[in-house]
Amino acid sequence: MKRQQNRTLGAFEKTFWLLDQIDSKDFCLAAEISGTKPAEQWREAIDIVQRRHPNLSVRVALDELSRPALEHVGNLQIPLRVVHADQDYPWEREVEKELSERFDTAAGPLLRVVLVQKTDSTVLILSANHTVADGTSLSHLTRDILLAVTGEELALMQPQVSNDQTLGLPEDLPAQTIDKVLELKIKTDVVSPLVSVHRISETTTRNILERARQENTSVHGAICAAALMASRRMRPEWEQTRMELVSPICTRAALDLDDNFGLNITTQSVFFENQPYLSFWDLAGLAKAGLGGTSSAEYTTGYLSFFREIVFGHNDMQRMLDALKQAFNHHIMVTNLVRVKYATDFGPLKLEALYGPMVRSGKGMEQTIGALTTNGSLCLTNTSDTPIPGLLLEMEQILENACEDHVVAKTECSLQ
Repeated sequence: MKRQQNRTLGAFEKTFWLLDQIDSKDFCLAAEISGTKPAEQWREAIDIVQRRHPNLSVRVALDELSRPALEHVGNLQIPLRVVHADQDYPWEREVEKELSERFDTAAGPLLRVVLVQKTDSTVLILSANHTVADGTSLSHLTRDILLAVTGEELALMQPQVSNDQTLGLPEDLPAQTIDKVLELKIKTDVVSPLVSVHRISETTTRNILERARQENTSVHGAICAAALMASRRMRPEWEQTRMELVSPICTRAALDLDDNFGLNITTQSVFFENQPYLSFWDLAGLAKAGLGGTSSAEYTTGYLSFFREIVFGHNDMQRMLDALKQAFNHHIMVTNLVRVKYATDFGPLKLEALYGPMVRSGKGMEQTIGALTTNGSLCLTNTSDTPIPGLLLEMEQILENACEDHVVAKTECSLQ
């Protein structure tokens, strides 16, 4: 079996790598776990998982055609930082530290791990660079680390190809070349994103799911509507604004991909005018309708083709960056990993809750809502350089009111 990952980046991988030169494209997932294990056992588990996933042993280097490529690096150890903390220590502080520290993609690895050890529980924080990973990757990686630390054997995986290659799209071959390629240097400005987290009860989570079905929409649509309404209420300058809400879309099902650690997403924006007569469930329906057809190979092909036009076919890095600077101007991102799709009992350890993705996703004012349901309970996060204080609590109140109000008139559940 081929074990070393050596290939050029696909179009969206290259896009994230380029955007990372402008501003951080790192992100985190955090797992709350009941039970503890010695730090050295977690270290061994991380090493086992690194051998399983080829993308955990790579750096990004320019090849002879000035194309960024994944390059295998031997003896590349994933950093592990251990924090000993009291039981009530807010682990969000460690996520904020991770998001303020940039990855050196030219050196690798593109993953870091933080272990917050409490008296009788553990928080496992995974930080990754978006060039080679997405939120689902970190969810699968959390599972693999928990399996490894509790003694389960893990099969080795083959290197994952780019989504472009999966779809049979040709490799990047620069037809237009410039003599002097722009030397890219990571922007070193210090960023200080803030993270807040909130867990919604199983009862409320179940009510949201059931009511969303009755209204012919989805939980994702409901979360989008709550984020939109809460943001307009709590940030007055957005009340009359045409809002752009973007959602990442997982491509694994559409492309029949495995659990490999890799970047397997597209995105889709939905725009919302200031229409105060629309009810909560009207907004949720619009959010769902705006994502229609995105979970398909055809959509993925079209999405990649857009970015291939920008970042493939030439080696003019400045031209690529100038085009990409116009992208990702959204107000809100709702990145919803839906639910943990594996058993949460791992012998002496239990995965109680998984939070994230936590990511800085735009130009600084945006609110990034991470959503993930574990053990029937919806876990929400908000990550932003300029967060709206209390946004998640306001979203929960809006969701609870929407679920309780079965015969409400539209104007009673409006934006105002």
